[in-house]
Amino acid sequence: MAPSSKSEKDDSKHKAQRKHKDHVVKLLMRGKLSGQFSQRLFRKLPPRVCVPLKNIVSEEFLRAGHIFLGFTKCGRYVLSYTSDCGEDDDFSFYTYHLYWWEFNLHSRLKQVHHVRLFAGEEIYSDLYLTVCEWPNDHSKIVIFGFNTRSSNSVLMNLMMSDENNRDIYITIASMPPPKPCSVCCPVPSATTIRTGSGECLEHGYVLNSRYQVVYPFPTFQPAFQLKKDQVILLNTSYSLVACGISLCPGKQGQSSQILYTKRAALSGQASASFSPTSSSASSSSLPQSSPVSQPPPSRPAPLPSSPSQSQAAARAREFAADLFRRAQGGAGKEKEVERRTADAGEKEAVPTPVETRREEQDCRERREEGRRTSLPQASTSGGSHSLPPCSEQVMSPASSSSSSSSSPSSPSTPSSSQEVGPCEPGYVNYSCLHYRLQQPGAAEQNTGGAAGYEDDKVQLPFTVTDLKGRNLQLVTEPHNGQSVCVEQLTLDFEYLINEVIRSDAAWAPQFCSFSDYDVVILEVCPETNTVMINIGLLLLAFSTLDEEHCRPNTYHSNLQVSWDLNTGACCTVGVGDLTEVKGQTSGSVWSSYRKSCVNTVMKWLVPESSSRYINRMTNEALHKGSSLQVLADSDRCTWIVL
Repeated sequence: MAPSSKSEKDDSKHKAQRKHKDHVVKLLMRGKLSGQFSQRLFRKLPPRVCVPLKNIVSEEFLRAGHIFLGFTKCGRYVLSYTSDCGEDDDFSFYTYHLYWWEFNLHSRLKQVHHVRLFAGEEIYSDLYLTVCEWPNDHSKIVIFGFNTRSSNSVLMNLMMSDENNRDIYITIASMPPPKPCSVCCPVPSATTIRTGSGECLEHGYVLNSRYQVVYPFPTFQPAFQLKKDQVILLNTSYSLVACGISLCPGKQGQSSQILYTKRAALSGQASASFSPTSSSASSSSLPQSSPVSQPPPSRPAPLPSSPSQSQAAARAREFAADLFRRAQGGAGKEKEVERRTADAGEKEAVPTPVETRREEQDCRERREEGRRTSLPQASTSGGSHSLPPCSEQVMSPASSSSSSSSSPSSPSTPSSSQEVGPCEPGYVNYSCLHYRLQQPGAAEQNTGGAAGYEDDKVQLPFTVTDLKGRNLQLVTEPHNGQSVCVEQLTLDFEYLINEVIRSDAAWAPQFCSFSDYDVVILEVCPETNTVMINIGLLLLAFSTLDEEHCRPNTYHSNLQVSWDLNTGACCTVGVGDLTEVKGQTSGSVWSSYRKSCVNTVMKWLVPESSSRYINRMTNEALHKGSSLQVLADSDRCTWIVL
């Protein structure tokens, strides 16, 4: 009801003003609690801290196609990029360059550094670019490129005939020195641009890589993928790859290893006997019935295993061998892509009577085998959700992390370690490669294929170069100079899914096979080096209510798993129930699944301080046909008006 008098109108006006003031106070209190203020708190800044872009950049650069992205986290640089597709738009590949401009409030921008992005790749479409910085690692920057399907160019239609594949491009480049570097030359001045003329590895290396993802395409989660400094998590659809990039000082006795550190610590002690402290600590976390619960205190050799443990190890080795045989057999990548199509209904064709009988027999055998293998392991686990052992010393039934820390590991070479040792879980793979500047008189190496790892399901193919595009030299022997250390710890999804279902799923006896999966990162703890993932599954399983027909139905479920980047071991956190899929497409199933993941993330969300945020810049506005209004440096309350 409207106010009936002037006094009531005045009261309503005062209440509205008080409400607005309360709103500002609430925003300030929220900023105090969360550590950062909302962008909505101050929608306008004074003109003295707003700088028009045309006043600080020459018009020739704007005509050259520079697209400005924003400020770096330190506020010292403004980033821009250019894309060039040549004169013939239909039959030319795109090339991208990223530029650093030094920013001062009362002077023009000065270009001080630039690198070519995604060098060596044939990019046939305009890319969505996202430039990210780690929370506290200011020595390098990472650039993601995603291809799109919106282009109508002839070349793109020829190259991208399969709509179930998408290319992901990555460049990790070192930042320019914050202050003049004695090794970098020439020193940037008002007229020179730093493009790698000097021989400085710390400020002059670039890593490039490309991989393909398949449907359902993994979500892009920079807030989690870059949460740990110097490490980037990449979901390749088949595996989760933790890549650690660091600068190794090169001095004897100093290591820059970031991932798999427990294995490295054990490698140095492989020839020494166990100390009483470590033996008692590891044995206390194991059940008394475990055959490795009381190891001899001074015996460095592998511990004896019981017959049941040996049988479990033999079954695990046979299971792994079968996986490798199927991967190297006639299936190939084409059939793997066909297997992971967009529609779950297409993947489940109606079987013939002969196929049905064979499937029924196989499934009965699978269920009996599941009962034989899972029940003894579950009975010895004592309620723990750790995965079963993959070899005699890989993972104990009680605690994967304790067994990893109590078993010796074979030492690795200084340059790389690819093979799976006796202490490594079968579902992970670790490699560590070092690169240094080319030595005088040495032939240039092709770092992208020299190591021989071409299967991107095992290891991503990184090309490491200097700023001029010259390949760095792969280190194959001990040396004292600086080197770029590239670590990769890979978690194989399909191997992990089978292990979790076999050991921890209550519906394991009903399980027949899974047809598709989608993995979402729920949380990353940089202090404990733990990654929490949620694996959504589309699977075939038997109904408990219809035993006589023995025809598998399509179900959806999910697995929550934590992955320890120190040991490589996984631990099952939870297994969801089976939900039958009736009349739903795979698209609707994955949409509902990802919404549930978002709800879980929001429930777990803990606001972080302004120093821990991940700086992110993107050209999304360009692809939407618009432009950014301002380039904002919120920490220093400075705007560049476009």
